[in-house]
Amino acid sequence: MIEIKDLHKTYSMPGNVECHALNGLSLQVEDGEILAIIGKSGAGKSTLLHMIGCIDDFDSGSVVVDDMELARLSDGKRAEFRNSRVGIVLQDFALIPEYTVQENVAVPLIFSKDRKKVRERVAAALEEVGMKEYISKKANQLSGGQKQRVAIARAIVNNPRYILADEPTGALDTETSRQVMDTLIELNRKGTTIIVITHDPDIAALCTRSVRIEDGRVVD
Repeated sequence: MIEIKDLHKTYSMPGNVECHALNGLSLQVEDGEILAIIGKSGAGKSTLLHMIGCIDDFDSGSVVVDDMELARLSDGKRAEFRNSRVGIVLQDFALIPEYTVQENVAVPLIFSKDRKKVRERVAAALEEVGMKEYISKKANQLSGGQKQRVAIARAIVNNPRYILADEPTGALDTETSRQVMDTLIELNRKGTTIIVITHDPDIAALCTRSVRIEDGRVVD
């Protein structure tokens, strides 16, 4: 379970302007749900995801994931948390174009010395998202939907408890978006808790619950 209480984050902008990205946000994410976080651009959705994923620090408040208070983790424990507890999926896929599908999915396993185990885990993750037959293709040879499924495979290769998906269908057409969501829904059925940032009400409707963020706060 993820418990977020009174979270604040302010960024300094050019011209001595402060941007209050999160403004006392509180939220609870139950195990086993697919939660859609909706809201306008600049509402604080992606900032919240970055806080949960230990990508950025918050100014005050608390984020507790499976009884771990993230603010209290050492740098080493934060890195371990990012690599094993959460998988992150981004709108722009963040694949390395000249790498093969296999090499891209293996990136989170870069420090593993057991190469046989790495190959097995990569193959299993690609099988999970229906992309195993593309294992030797370069990322720059794939369609948008295929790239996103490879990005999901990379996110799950370490068997994380949580997937944090930031506008995973934002760059895709309607049919491909549904295919990507079907992949996430199937992962959820197998026990993975998923948070999806989206501005698309049709995508939000596929999730088990949705909350809206405005001005850095949950409003419903």
